[in-house]
Amino acid sequence: MDVSKSFLVLFSALCLLARCPQGYAQDNGTVRKMVEKGNESYAAADYQAAETAYKDALDENPRSNTARYNLGNSLFKQNKLDDAIESYTPLKKDADVAFNIGNTHLKKEEYEKAIEAYKETLRKNPSDMEAKANLTYALIKLRSSQNQNQNQNQNQNQNQNNKDKNQDDQNKDDKDKNQDDKDKDKNQDDKNQDDKDKNDKDKNDKNKDSKDNKNQDNKNQDDKDKNKDDKNERQDKGGSKQPGMTKEEAAYILSAVESNEKKTQEKVQKLKAEKAKKEQPEKYW
Repeated sequence: MDVSKSFLVLFSALCLLARCPQGYAQDNGTVRKMVEKGNESYAAADYQAAETAYKDALDENPRSNTARYNLGNSLFKQNKLDDAIESYTPLKKDADVAFNIGNTHLKKEEYEKAIEAYKETLRKNPSDMEAKANLTYALIKLRSSQNQNQNQNQNQNQNQNNKDKNQDDQNKDDKDKNQDDKDKDKNQDDKNQDDKDKNDKDKNDKNKDSKDNKNQDNKNQDDKDKNKDDKNERQDKGGSKQPGMTKEEAAYILSAVESNEKKTQEKVQKLKAEKAKKEQPEKYW
């Protein structure tokens, strides 16, 4: 920011060109020549050369207030503002020096320090209209800066609140997602357990069926073996030809069986006839 231009627009009576204090002690010939050389460079806007000349004068005489004050002015023109304040400070009890210190702080936008410097100028010279004008301007800039900072802080707080809310929402979403994932994993675990139980049941059923089939096969085999044994037994009881029996022996046995059966039939018929005779009613004469 070009302080001098800003002030000239706002305050027509301002004079920001550094003012030289009165009553400084006269320097010796050598120091005076160095200061004059610096003043010529300053007037030609060669502020770097002016700075060098004033520093040479201070090397010759560190107590030269004129060289020190003008050095501060040349530094101010080069925007070496911190160095300018350092050069002015030993002379700040002077009203004009305090005024220049105020201008330097104002250019740095250090409004509170500028206000204090202008107040110091007015304490020493209450009729200084330039100091009053610059003090008013510094107060306006301070108030504007404070409002801007307040708005900026409010915006930052709002942004932070929004950021915190977004973070809370994000955390809630993450928590919900984690819970969903947890529920999903639990459901998957339950499904896996159900599948395992089903597989175990199917396996047990299969083993039971296999065992039952095996038992049925064993039972069928036992029944088969039993039927075979029964058949063999019936064959044994059926009068199969004995080993070594001749044809004549077999015919004799058959004839004996038939003879016995005939005798048995005759005996049965005889018994039936006797019984019938006993049951016949007697005649009455």
